[in-house]
Amino acid sequence: MNKSDLTTEELTVNNKLWIISEFYYPIVTSTGYYMTEIAEYMARQGKEVHVICTSSKYNEPQEYKTDFTDYHNGVHIHRIQLKNLDKNNFLKRTIRLLWTSILLWNKTFRVVRREDTLLTVTNPVFLLLGLPLIKKLKHISYILLVHDIFPENLAAIGKIKKHSLLYKCLKFFFDKAYAKADICISIGRDMSEIIRKKISDPFRIRLIPNWAENREVFPLAKEETRMYQALGIQEKFVFQFAGNLGYAQGIDNILAAIRLVKNPHLHFTFIGGGAKYETIATFIKDHPEAPVSLIGFQDRSDQNDFLNACDVSLITLSDGMLGLGVPSKSYNIMAAGKPILIIADSRSEIALTVKEYTLGWVVEPHNPEALKEAFEKIYRQKDLLTNIQNNARTVAETLFAKENILARYGKILK
Repeated sequence: MNKSDLTTEELTVNNKLWIISEFYYPIVTSTGYYMTEIAEYMARQGKEVHVICTSSKYNEPQEYKTDFTDYHNGVHIHRIQLKNLDKNNFLKRTIRLLWTSILLWNKTFRVVRREDTLLTVTNPVFLLLGLPLIKKLKHISYILLVHDIFPENLAAIGKIKKHSLLYKCLKFFFDKAYAKADICISIGRDMSEIIRKKISDPFRIRLIPNWAENREVFPLAKEETRMYQALGIQEKFVFQFAGNLGYAQGIDNILAAIRLVKNPHLHFTFIGGGAKYETIATFIKDHPEAPVSLIGFQDRSDQNDFLNACDVSLITLSDGMLGLGVPSKSYNIMAAGKPILIIADSRSEIALTVKEYTLGWVVEPHNPEALKEAFEKIYRQKDLLTNIQNNARTVAETLFAKENILARYGKILK
């Protein structure tokens, strides 16, 4: 029987489970956090788990002299040396991703054995192109956890022309890499639709959303948070954007809407770092009267404090990003019991969730006037927020509970 014909139940870990990711513990932001939790969960289930990752640290200059292996919470961690480059510089970031992919591919090829299983995430992206060759030569199966889709995401943020020869070539080869995976794990319904166009067999697609950290994140009154107190904006109704301030987050649209706001009771906070950080800083400098605060990168351990330092949380997904990503912060925002104003295509995963469970409001992207109206409408309806807060926490504790989601990974990787 061909490996690609295996069912979920038959795709068992005969020898070792190898998890391949650019980022891993001690990095606890986004990809690094999720891959660490999955690896440690599988180790607790009695599997021999090995992780191949880089030595890089998020937002910190770090370089190790040699590759090395360590052991943490039941997981064998094989780290490769990698010098950090400016991740906000597109060219340098591309070079870094290519070099990282080569190093991770080489390490993986050298250590995996026949009948081992790989779980790899779509980061670093160029690693995907080499996985089919490892599968063929090493007789292994690989499961692809799709956090974003390349090169479609580059086209969506305007970094490459969709009708260019380069885009068509990249799409051809990456589509092949997705199609060769034994299973593709999607994190959103809209993403599943995109993957289905790449894979002839839809039964090889599994939908497993990200989870909420309900023990670490829970509702607090904004007045009880250190962040809110430090801002000195008492008596203000606060909209907060926390997370990556990058090209795909529609930051310019939010700033354009803020400029239209006339309600003196509203305030807007941006928390995080990324390519658009300086854009926000320049906006504040050029418009000192604007009710905007900009706060840099915050440690994940402080998220219960800063996620609660607002009345409504903003989540964005730029126009053209439908199916290409799911903002992972959404689930911890639900855990904090915060109403959500999502600026995205109404067919996107989080927009669907917001509408299905009455968690907030949905506004289409690239419409500053509509977003401004939403800001002011929400303020007028602030007496309704309590019910939405209760809905958010309930959904986080049931549908998106961490232990339930990890169990679904366990079923596939058993």
